[in-house]
Amino acid sequence: MSSRMDVDEKNDSIDNENDNVVPSTKDGLIAAKSIQGYVLIVTNVHEEAAEEDVTDFFSDFGRVRGVHLNLDRQSGYVKGYALVEFREKSEAEEAVREADGSELLGTIINVDFAFVESPEQTNETKPKQRERSPDRGGRYESRQERDQW
Repeated sequence: MSSRMDVDEKNDSIDNENDNVVPSTKDGLIAAKSIQGYVLIVTNVHEEAAEEDVTDFFSDFGRVRGVHLNLDRQSGYVKGYALVEFREKSEAEEAVREADGSELLGTIINVDFAFVESPEQTNETKPKQRERSPDRGGRYESRQERDQW
């Protein structure tokens, strides 16, 4: 037996290339990092899924920082979605790529980034100002008529 241990060395050039890639949703929106990491929303989660099931499934893609399952108060079952948090962008991206459309506890799940950056509003997307007509004073023709009520 050898006293030397084989260790995979980190390749900085690969990591730097991935840092320049902007994570995005299936709709092309830019994924935003939450305070502690990248949060994914997983929909169509089986109603009897447990946090451990979701954590085990997503741990194949990296270190899962947290899982949140919202339960229905009356039935106690999962409402059908989960929030999964990863610290690293690359892990979250891999989870979106690989887990979206895969099976978890017999149901096909959908996975995407939960938070996105708001797109900059252009002139086309800005809400239009409401136009006012100078000859209309509102419901009443005059102040005197308004004051009667």
